[in-house]
Amino acid sequence: MYCAKSILRVVTAALVVAGLASTPATPLELRSLFKGKQHNAREISVDTNAAARMLSDYRRRHGLGPVKLDPTLNRIAADHALKMAKADKVSHVVRGEGSFARRLRSGGYDAAVAAENVGGGYVSLEEAFAGWRKSKGHNKNMLRPDITVMGIARADAAGSKYGAFWSLVLARPYERPQGPAAGPPTMPNGLIIGR
Repeated sequence: MYCAKSILRVVTAALVVAGLASTPATPLELRSLFKGKQHNAREISVDTNAAARMLSDYRRRHGLGPVKLDPTLNRIAADHALKMAKADKVSHVVRGEGSFARRLRSGGYDAAVAAENVGGGYVSLEEAFAGWRKSKGHNKNMLRPDITVMGIARADAAGSKYGAFWSLVLARPYERPQGPAAGPPTMPNGLIIGR
């Protein structure tokens, strides 16, 4: 507690000298200073059909099959983009959210294979895809031969480091074996990765 009070006095004194505070900061304000600011974030409309066409065309040029939009993956991507924007952090894991695999499960998606591309600062869909194509890991995700569906979203947060936050989720849904030889249902044994 002594250390926190000392830091509080130093921070408050610096703010008063700078003319930015007229009253001492409270311990709650000090804690929020060290935890990081939560930004107001909002989902930005993305032309998801154009995104699917763009990715499918890119995949075709590399001898791969197209992808289709999946509304569940769009929602999972939107939730993650908003959380990144609020936290002002481009990451596959944002505090309180859980891993990519956990986000898929809690979002109601049963994947055989899934991958995620995230990004920040891209102001357009074209710019986001160009950035992902230039990144070895992100490009590899987009050119995975085993993906068939996608979801994409963008969220913006004014005053944040990146301004715009993107999430692209790529997957192939898990399909339970059919017929009497299939045996009891099992959990999918897929590959879940994020880059």
